[in-house]
Order: sequence, then C-alpha cells, then structure tokens
Amino acid sequence: MEQTKHVLLIISISSLLLSFSAEAICVPKNTTRQAHPPARLPSIRSPPHVSSPPRLPVASHSTPFDPAVNAICEKTDYPSLCMSSLAPFLPSRNNPAALLEMAIKASVNYTEAALAKAMHLSSDPSTSSITKAYIADCQENYSDAIDNFNIAANAISSGDIGLMNSMLSGAISDFQTCDDGFAEMNELDSPFKEMDMKLSHMASNCLAIAALLP
Repeated sequence: MEQTKHVLLIISISSLLLSFSAEAICVPKNTTRQAHPPARLPSIRSPPHVSSPPRLPVASHSTPFDPAVNAICEKTDYPSLCMSSLAPFLPSRNNPAALLEMAIKASVNYTEAALAKAMHLSSDPSTSSITKAYIADCQENYSDAIDNFNIAANAISSGDIGLMNSMLSGAISDFQTCDDGFAEMNELDSPFKEMDMKLSHMASNCLAIAALLP
C-alpha cells in the first residue's frame, strides 16, 4: 500500500513538472512588457526652403553708357563720378552741351540735398550755437552755388563760355568756403566735408565738359 502511494506521488509530481515545461515551451515569457519602451526620437524635418534674397538692381553708374558719353566723361578729372551723376539724367542727345546741362542739373540736386541737411542741423536743438553760426554760412554758400549753377546752365544756349566758367568756378569756391569756416575752429569738424568734396568734384567735371563746347 505504501509502495502504491509512493508511485502515485511520483506520477503526480512528474505530471505537474511536465505541465509547467509544456507551458514554458509553448508560451515563452514576454520580457518586453516589463522593459520601458524605447524613447521616441524627435522627427527630423528638412529645413524650410529659404529663397535667396532678391538681387539688388545694378547701380546706375555700372550700366553701359553710350560710347560718346564715356568719351566725354573720360576727359573730366573724375570720370566715374561724371558717369554716375549723369546716369539718372541722360538725355536722348549725347553732345557736350546736352551732357553739360545734365551735369549741372545733377549738381544742383546734390547742392539742394546739402542745403536741406544744413537746415535740418540748424534746427536741431542738440546743435551748439557756434556750430549753428557756421552752418548758417554754409546755407548761404549753398544758395549762392545753386544760383551760380543756374546761371551757368542758362549760358549754355548762348554759348557764353566765359560766364559758364565764372559761375562754375564760383560754385566750387562756395563749397570750399563752407569747409573753411569749420576749419578755422580746430575742434569742429565740418558735417558737410564729404558732400562739399563731392560737389566740388561735380562742378569741376562741369568745367571740363564746358571746355568741350564748340
């Protein structure tokens, strides 16, 4: 009897072990459930399309000129300035008289810009009283220069070369006088120095073109 119980116990234990083994074989343990899911990497988006900046228009002075205009400007002391200042005003005719008229017009426009700057600085409360005094002189110089340019322009039609030369030289003197006033005070820098230099060069070019008139 004891032997029979012992045999039954062994059979029961064997059956139980076989049952566990079968479960282990048929249903493998899912280890991934206990592991943390891998971190999701942020999606990498392609950079947005950035259009290239629009090309700036080519400066007017780099635009090809009529060879006749180039030939006239090359006879001035400042040919590059001659061409760049004439670019906005190029007439249909390219003879010296027409170009001189346009060169004077460009000079008047730039002188008016210098005059506007002088008036602005004169009305600025931060401008010292002594600086305003010299600015007032420059305002007068610029007004005189504009008058000189206009008289020279009117003399083109009459062919009065002497009057043209006198008025254009007077304009150069006006610009230099403006800077000379500030030069008297060593501690003051002329706020118009660069403009006056350019204006003097423009007037000089006008003189050179006037010399080409028949």
